[in-house]
Amino acid sequence: MIESFFFDFDGTLQGFENHELSESTIEALHKLKQNNKKIYIATGRNLSDMPESIFEIGFNGYINNNGGMCSDANRNTFFTEYIHSDDIKALLEYDKKNPVAFSYMTTKNPFSINRVNENIEKSFNQFGLKVPEVINPRDLPNDNIIQMNLFVNEEEERFLLENVLKNSVGTRWIEYFADINPKDVNKMEGIKRIAKRDNLDLSKTMSFGDGGNDIKMLEGCKIGVAMGNANKNVKEIADHITSSVDEHGVWNALKHYDFI
Repeated sequence: MIESFFFDFDGTLQGFENHELSESTIEALHKLKQNNKKIYIATGRNLSDMPESIFEIGFNGYINNNGGMCSDANRNTFFTEYIHSDDIKALLEYDKKNPVAFSYMTTKNPFSINRVNENIEKSFNQFGLKVPEVINPRDLPNDNIIQMNLFVNEEEERFLLENVLKNSVGTRWIEYFADINPKDVNKMEGIKRIAKRDNLDLSKTMSFGDGGNDIKMLEGCKIGVAMGNANKNVKEIADHITSSVDEHGVWNALKHYDFI
């Protein structure tokens, strides 16, 4: 019996075609709540970067920044982990001679970028978001950055993680960028913190995702569901592969397991 459900946001709950939750997904979430199940968001997005309409559904809690921030149903944050300040300093120093496009998230600056390039424009178009204003990261404190995004290819990402961001880890779910978090931060660790706070049984959890940052939680929960639009490496470790986010994937998976 599954009692708690954890959902990635972009590509899982929210589709890429119209950048909103489908009626079937909203209905499925409400049916879970009617059946006394607990539902949670587990996303790479910052809490302040979530559309306000999502909070009307009544989730029991929120895991943001890939586990770097955990909050209760009322959006009161009870856990935050920051990227090591040495990594921020090293990246800023590297950037002086080798310009690299990156974004950074703090509690006061939910999404800032240091420069605009083609990958940044493609990424924000993918999410249906406006490209944020460019801000010099040297003007921000380097000890309160929750998450970063590197708008580079996989080879450049590996180089930066090995030589510059030595206390950080990267996960990639679309080709345009990689999420950067502290090494001990991931969505499954966020689920464990939520479980401890809300007295959840991890053996009775189910998670849904589509990207590389979802792999640990799909492996760690009792049932891990990959969306039809998921990356190949996500599908390979999933217990079940449903249809895509834009083809009622959440509804179909919950129906398959007879939870709704």
